[in-house]
Amino acid sequence: MVRASLFLVVGILAVFGSGVGPSAALAKSHPFRLHVQGHSPSGGSVVNINVPWDSDKAGSPFNFTADACDDVTLERLRWAWAALQSVPEGRKVTIQTDSESIRASRWAGYLVLEPRRDDRDHHHSRIKIPDYIVNTILDQDGRLTNRDIERLVHEHGKVTLVKVSSDVGGVTVWMDRAEDDSD
Repeated sequence: MVRASLFLVVGILAVFGSGVGPSAALAKSHPFRLHVQGHSPSGGSVVNINVPWDSDKAGSPFNFTADACDDVTLERLRWAWAALQSVPEGRKVTIQTDSESIRASRWAGYLVLEPRRDDRDHHHSRIKIPDYIVNTILDQDGRLTNRDIERLVHEHGKVTLVKVSSDVGGVTVWMDRAEDDSD
C-alpha cells in the first residue's frame, strides 16, 4: 500500500512537472528538467523520470500553502526550523499534530523529518529537505516560485528538492538545467 502511494506521488509529480506531456521538440526549448528517481530498499533503481520543466504551464513543484494538510502548517514548519537553528546540529524537536508525531532535526544541510503515527507503526521513513529549500519556502510564505527555482539552479546547478527514504523504498526529486541534446 505504501509503495503504491509512493509511485502514485512520483507519477503525479512527473506529469505536473512536465506541463502535461510536452512533445520532444518542445522539450528541448525548456531551460530546466525535473528529475524523479525512485528505488527499492535493496538499492535497485525502480523508476527514473526526467521531464522538461515548463514553468509557464506547471507552476511550482512545491506550494506548501496550498498542499499542506491541516496537521502540518507552514507556521509549525517555521517554528520547528527556528527552534532547530538554536540547538546543536542533530538535536531533535517534535512537531505534534492531530494524527502523528514528527521528529525534526537539522543535519548536514538538511531539515530531516521522521514521522511516526503511533507506537504500532513499524514503517520508518525519513524526509530530507535541503536547508536552502526550507529557507526559500519560509521566505516566500510556503511557495517555491519559478523565480526561486531559476535562482537556485543558477547558484547550485543541481537543486535537490526532497529526498524520501523508508523501509519500502525511496525517492529523490531534483531540478537542473536542461542540456542541449541536439547534435
